[in-house]
Amino acid sequence: MHDLLTDPMIGVRTIAGQQRLNLPELLAALSAGKVESYTGLRAHQADPWHVFLVQLAASIQARHPTASLPADAAYWREGLLDLAEGIPEAWQLVVEDVTKPAFLQHPWRSWDEEAADYGVKTSRGQAVFDPKATTPDELDVLVTSKNHDVKMARVGAGLAEAWLYALVMLQTTSGFLGQGNYGIVRMNGGFGSRSIVAWAESRQPSARFVAETQALEVLRAETCKKFRYAPRGMVLTWLTHWDRDSHQFHLTDGTKLEPWFIEACRPLRLRQLKDGRLMALGAGSKARQIGPKTLENGDVGDPWTPINVGDKKKGQSALTLSADGFTPQKLTALIFEDGFQLTALQKPRPGEQPGWLLASCLVRGQGTTEGFHRVEIPIPPKARLTLLHKQKRETLAHLAQSLLADAKDVSTALGVALTVLTEGGPQEADFKRVETWIGAARQQFSQQWNALYFPTLWRGADEDHQKVRADWQQQLVDRAQALLNEATSRLPLPSNRRWRALTQAQGAFVGMLSKAKLPWPVQTRADSSTTEETAA
Repeated sequence: MHDLLTDPMIGVRTIAGQQRLNLPELLAALSAGKVESYTGLRAHQADPWHVFLVQLAASIQARHPTASLPADAAYWREGLLDLAEGIPEAWQLVVEDVTKPAFLQHPWRSWDEEAADYGVKTSRGQAVFDPKATTPDELDVLVTSKNHDVKMARVGAGLAEAWLYALVMLQTTSGFLGQGNYGIVRMNGGFGSRSIVAWAESRQPSARFVAETQALEVLRAETCKKFRYAPRGMVLTWLTHWDRDSHQFHLTDGTKLEPWFIEACRPLRLRQLKDGRLMALGAGSKARQIGPKTLENGDVGDPWTPINVGDKKKGQSALTLSADGFTPQKLTALIFEDGFQLTALQKPRPGEQPGWLLASCLVRGQGTTEGFHRVEIPIPPKARLTLLHKQKRETLAHLAQSLLADAKDVSTALGVALTVLTEGGPQEADFKRVETWIGAARQQFSQQWNALYFPTLWRGADEDHQKVRADWQQQLVDRAQALLNEATSRLPLPSNRRWRALTQAQGAFVGMLSKAKLPWPVQTRADSSTTEETAA
């Protein structure tokens, strides 16, 4: 029921218009370059869905190689059945016989043995269900402590496509969520997050799908050797029963898994109610699906996961983002491999066209979602060539650190000036009393310079670095001055201390700039105040 091999469940946009496809047809359309976008995907689901498709395609290609990706749905249908070891139910969302697998759902030994573990009770001879979810977004990994960032339980339960995407999200990106709810092996610890980072020639789904599938073909042999994966083994980890008392698979000597295996980290089963609606039953487990327990750093050969080689506790580990997300500092470290090890999928490749650094992550906390972060950094052709040249790359990396240092210095100067202003020009400013207000203003400044940072950095690929930095510094101080001017107009100040507050704040600002050897703003607040008074 709701068969991915035959039912047109997946909505896409093509040059010819909107249409719905089954999974083999989708893989064929992607291979032919026809898919422009998806109609049912939510923002945080897009990259995990893309990764899922590439893992499938690359695994099929490894078993049945072709010169180019076939635009033939029959090829992909046969390949998907091969991955499922000939079990068609493995591609169905709902399978009534619980002793058989369903899509991303493990088979049970029997209904009688395991139904109670999945919240099923019997009352007066009738099964009574205590479902894990009754709508797709209840099943999704997007959790908010107050249920206000993205409302839960709002997607109609009858939408099979929404259940499809929710299943992929839960089973391939979940972390630890309380006792019995373990997460995937492709993240740094239970409270980590799965970051997806890749270099792309194009953001179009079809172009990216083809490029990354081909890239994984090149990476496969090296990954198998380094992490001891099976050249021919299991890709779909939900095909066989999981007793839930221990790991189902081990990533140690003689693993049965192929390198692009797809996790199904939670014991789950979809059921259809009499009125046609779907619900999800869930059980707990005493261990993560994939072990061993000691392997908690997420370094398992995932081509989309940058590896932090400077982890002081674990030596190296999968990238874990904080609630700040992909800051310019973090992105700079990734681009220049400063403390990070990237895969070939994440590095620029030779070429004279522009490219993109694409990165996304749904940052998790303890029982909460701390924000969905996605960035698309355009990289012009000259910058791309610079990143491929070792010496030029190192020089550009030095410029990047200088630009970041300048931004930090100007932000500090702005913070001090705003503190002095809010305190009315005291001899000693109370930083803690106005911490929240100052933080909001500095955040506004941060958003402004973040937008300017990479365009300025890429100028360094073909312009004099001293001039680039000088222009950058002037932009920073001018924007900070504008924010300070705005604050003086917006903040109510006692009339008898207004002039003192303005002059003391401006003095503190330019004093901090001078200390950091930064230029003064083109127009200071004192200049504009004098002009205003003269005009009056």
